[in-house]
Amino acid sequence: MKRENLDFLEAEQVDKVMALYGKAITKFEEEIATLKNDNEKLEGKIDTYKTKINEFNEKTKEDAEWKSKYEELQTSIEEQEAKQKAQEEDKLLTDNINALFEGKTFTSDYARNGLLNDIKAGLNNPENKGKGIQDLFNELTKDKT
Repeated sequence: MKRENLDFLEAEQVDKVMALYGKAITKFEEEIATLKNDNEKLEGKIDTYKTKINEFNEKTKEDAEWKSKYEELQTSIEEQEAKQKAQEEDKLLTDNINALFEGKTFTSDYARNGLLNDIKAGLNNPENKGKGIQDLFNELTKDKT
């Protein structure tokens, strides 16, 4: 802010405005300096941590035991992910089959679950390639009312 921008005010008012402006600017400059200082400290810490991480990575690469444990963990994670994916797919398939069952009556839950499992098995059978849930349901229940 410049004094020329305040020429519509009296000199005393301009002095007060400039004093307040100066205080505000000083406060912000101090905050900026503090933030810059804090930022430099944090950047130093980041560099230190990066160095430590690199040192740790070098040590773990050379350590066969850790490598073996890492590989076992990776295998375990992959197996768990595959199992979870299979469970999710099975749940989706079960939900779709159950949606087909809506409005249909069964003699028992045992019969319902048996038909559900037969449809799932049928979908995995290569002979039924191209057939859908409805097709298998119709085949399995034809003339069995």
